[in-house]
Amino acid sequence: MSVTWRDSDRTRCEFLALDPDGFASDRQTDLRLGSVLVAAGEEQLGQGTLQARVEFGTCLDTPLLVWRVILRNASAEAVHLLRVGFLEGGRGGPSGQPILWEAGDTPGEGRALIHDLSFYTNGWQSWGYAGSLMRSDRAPNTRLGLFTLPRVNAGTPRPPGRGQFGSDMFGVLCHRGLRTGVLAGFLAQQAAFGSLLADVRGLPPTLQLWSDLDGVRLDPGAVFETDWACVQFVDLTRPEPVSPYLDAVARFNQARPGADAPVGWCSWYFFFEKVTQQAVLENLAWAAAHHDEVPLNLIQLDDGFEAQVGDWYDLREAFPDGLPELSRRIQSAGFRPGLWLAPFIAKPQARVLSDHPDWILRDHRGAPANAGFAWRGSARALDVTNPAVLDHVEALIQAAVRDWGFEYLKLDFLYAAALPGKRNDPRRTRAQALRGALERVRAAAGPETVLVGCGCPLGPAVGIVDGMRIGTDVAPRWEPAFMGLKRPFRREPDIPATRSAARNALTRSMLHRKWWVNDPDCLLMREPPTRREPGAPTESRMHLTASEVQFLATVVALSAGSLVVSDDLPRLAPERAAWLGRLIPPLPKAARVFDLFDAAYPSTLVLPLEGPAGLWHLVALLNWADGPGRLQADLLRLGLPQAAAYHAVDFWGESYRRIEGSSLLLASMPAHAAVLLAIRPAAAVPCWLGDSLHISQGFALRAWEFQRAVITAEVGLGRVARGAAWLALPGRPTSVHFEGRPLTAQETHPGVYRIGLEVHNTGRLEIRLP
Repeated sequence: MSVTWRDSDRTRCEFLALDPDGFASDRQTDLRLGSVLVAAGEEQLGQGTLQARVEFGTCLDTPLLVWRVILRNASAEAVHLLRVGFLEGGRGGPSGQPILWEAGDTPGEGRALIHDLSFYTNGWQSWGYAGSLMRSDRAPNTRLGLFTLPRVNAGTPRPPGRGQFGSDMFGVLCHRGLRTGVLAGFLAQQAAFGSLLADVRGLPPTLQLWSDLDGVRLDPGAVFETDWACVQFVDLTRPEPVSPYLDAVARFNQARPGADAPVGWCSWYFFFEKVTQQAVLENLAWAAAHHDEVPLNLIQLDDGFEAQVGDWYDLREAFPDGLPELSRRIQSAGFRPGLWLAPFIAKPQARVLSDHPDWILRDHRGAPANAGFAWRGSARALDVTNPAVLDHVEALIQAAVRDWGFEYLKLDFLYAAALPGKRNDPRRTRAQALRGALERVRAAAGPETVLVGCGCPLGPAVGIVDGMRIGTDVAPRWEPAFMGLKRPFRREPDIPATRSAARNALTRSMLHRKWWVNDPDCLLMREPPTRREPGAPTESRMHLTASEVQFLATVVALSAGSLVVSDDLPRLAPERAAWLGRLIPPLPKAARVFDLFDAAYPSTLVLPLEGPAGLWHLVALLNWADGPGRLQADLLRLGLPQAAAYHAVDFWGESYRRIEGSSLLLASMPAHAAVLLAIRPAAAVPCWLGDSLHISQGFALRAWEFQRAVITAEVGLGRVARGAAWLALPGRPTSVHFEGRPLTAQETHPGVYRIGLEVHNTGRLEIRLP
């Protein structure tokens, strides 16, 4: 461990000796983690300039080791804290050795293991790349320089070579062959932003963990407490291998993961900045008229209502009746009104900046800090350590909630509060500045208002927001592009694209219902436009292929987070509206991303579910490739019970297949396609196998009874549902009735029958067998 600081003379770095004899077990505390036994020791640094107290905690109720450093300025002059190093393990540099020798019980015996390391990296904020990278991979760094660099943490390295990866807040170093790993990170990011650097080019790998303290000023006698660092050993064979860490972070920060997942509509991805009051009202009218089939509950106005980003009280002429009236009409129609705001950033032309130039966050030269490329131009960050800025933000949030009537706030570009710069209060780190501003936002909004973070550093928001965007913006295109150009931008990690949004929805799915409700961004269900309208945003005329729509819908639905569509609803074709309805209500839990620590783009999801139909598993296979792909899965490895054969119903294909043995093979999947199967062991009893009424393929079945050659079932989803069900039956039914109406059972495979259903809220299905 080490501490780096700057005094009046120079920059100094000293290592902490950490003599075990100098530590004393001085107390038992809980840290909201259960019982934690804490041992502490103290050292003098810089010939008495700093007093360092190091505390190690052994968690008795969760498999974590935690530690932190408390620094006190014992000198007569202010010092500036730069960095605290918490961990540096392994041997530096590429050894080039692909072999690891595992010793046996007898000296000289053992076995050779192929080098099979990966590193799970977590990006700094919502849009940052998250996922597992291998020895041969390069970190997905931006190549757009000053345009996008503000969106990554300035204190986290971005190595250009293969096998070297930075990460923010936490990371997981894994041995894929042994199915073990180690997680290192921080319980919070309230004091400072923490970073990691891993090198998996050779054996042993290296792993470093530190906090950047941003040169924060520590006055004489003042104390700075770092966040708690932590280590967890990981068993990759477990369904939720990093849950001990995620749960500890949630408890320590008093996370808010219990909000209902929103099911709604957002204006952005069709209307963009050209949204109008009329467009919102037309979509509201569609949502109200189709509520029986597509029961949305949220209508969220996104960017485009304001005259300038930053001038939130000045509206465009396209909103003549004002926001309070729009909110009232949304509520009167039975929906929750939602509003987009970006409280910590503004366009250079905004009147708020010309009126208050002292509110702008500036660099050491006095120029505005670089807030990155946004709205096709530059942007300005506000200095949230300025009390006047916080008063302004508080008034804005109170106005949105109390005066305008919005119960759901999507807060965007929040990273602006944590950019490097010369702050009004030099005693606060970037993380402290952001955390303090978010706490002020929550206090202004009140505990009942739903707050969703976007473009937000993850750590400081835990315990503040109810929902969090966990990936980059989706887009009506598969790959990143800008101004119609694809090639220069296709590898950019945070330019809007369906591929990037879907990837992060999977690689951060483990955060859902732990730290908050995950927001994977919006569904895009539209078909190609039949006509071109003058003045419409270019991207509103773009669309995904049918396979890509189903791919995105599968990922979003199986992540079990926010389910928000962003099309012009009155233009939706009936088939696409039906696809949307079949995703509602949201699934109760997220699927397990089976290959999360094995692939940068995971391709296998599994979700065990249970109901009157018994136990079944949803299994999704994803083809990320730009051409046809061959995907395979071992059902036993996925956790399914052993059986000689399995029934499988294809949700999107609306078809049945029988799987002999435990190997599932999809020989040729189209590009960018998803196959979603409900799989059950084949058995000699009548069984509901799956359906196209709801993506769960079983929750539509509310009751199931088989007596004396008669099956009675209650079917319903609380909405109008049209589709089919597949049933395994011991013989051809003599009659099938739903709510007294006769239906036809079509045999699609020996012993498997398809029955078409139209359900209004709920109904009774009766099947008589020979």
